[in-house]
Amino acid sequence: MPKPNVHGLPQHLRKDEKGYFLDYFIKERGLRKRRRVRLGEIPFVQAKKILAKHTQDIVEGRFLADEKPETTFDEAADSFLAYSLARRRSHENDVQIAKRLKAYFGNGPLRSINPDIVEGYLTQRRKAGNQARNGRALSNATLNRDLALLKCITRRAVLNGLLDRNPIEGVRGFKEESRDRTLTQEEYEALLKRCSPRLKAVVQLAYWTGMRRGEILGLRWDQVDVHQKVINLEATDTKTREKREIPLTEMLVNLLQKTPRTVGSPYVFTYKGKRVISIKTAFRKACRKAEVKDFRFHDLRHCAVTNLRKAGVNDSIIMSISGHKTYAMFKRYNRIDRKDRVDALKQVERLNDTGMTKAREAKVSE
Repeated sequence: MPKPNVHGLPQHLRKDEKGYFLDYFIKERGLRKRRRVRLGEIPFVQAKKILAKHTQDIVEGRFLADEKPETTFDEAADSFLAYSLARRRSHENDVQIAKRLKAYFGNGPLRSINPDIVEGYLTQRRKAGNQARNGRALSNATLNRDLALLKCITRRAVLNGLLDRNPIEGVRGFKEESRDRTLTQEEYEALLKRCSPRLKAVVQLAYWTGMRRGEILGLRWDQVDVHQKVINLEATDTKTREKREIPLTEMLVNLLQKTPRTVGSPYVFTYKGKRVISIKTAFRKACRKAEVKDFRFHDLRHCAVTNLRKAGVNDSIIMSISGHKTYAMFKRYNRIDRKDRVDALKQVERLNDTGMTKAREAKVSE
């Protein structure tokens, strides 16, 4: 390493208010010209490494291109969150997950991330458990959400030219157990009895239409058409960013008409003059009082899809109501139970009986 210069830095390395830069001379067409290569506001250790890499070229008076400062994970995550704010309805969730990722990966170089480091994060996350719920074990689905966002951040970095390739694209997620919990009629009625009037309306909308919680809590009066008996969701209101029309029964129309309106608020569901943001605590309390176990609000979406299918509604029509974009995802919400299987065999039995009866009749007529 060259001896220190008058600024106390290694020779050819300088610093000002804009950060470190390389300072040396080159010969161009017989003339001696000063050359400065900006390194930016990077750590001193990193600046010394760049200087060491180019010392021979500097001594020989070669032209050097500006070195790009090493991008940190924090910077890549912030860049993605800016994109998420403009494009993704899941932005609030993205922020929460990114906060955990940044706490682990922090200011480390983005290029240093590899599959082993990611597995280390997932292992630590699983061991820590869910701190908000007394250290309860995390589900594979929760860990997969963290991994999915981490991949989104690195993919965005590739798109922005910060990485040549996504170093963790091949990291596999954990197998998830898909839920198929639905309510019996008795459970549904017991749950409604334990709901407050406001929560009761929210639960009924989810149970009959399959609307997502965010779509219901964000519902505005200008989206409700009581004359056409539909709810009109714009692309910005849905998770899939596609417009959707939700049909309403007479019962649901009456339910919405009886819902008190808050003066000055466009939202259907309000509390003390403000839009209802969360019903998690109230819903859990209602389930506990109704003795409905292992049931989540999102499971009401399973109920709606399954009930529509049992009623004989075509799959494509159900998907247009529920807003499922792919049949693979739709199948996860369409529960096939024991009664369905028994009914299927009964249908075959009736078909065979009909066929045999017709055959006997034909034989007798001969």
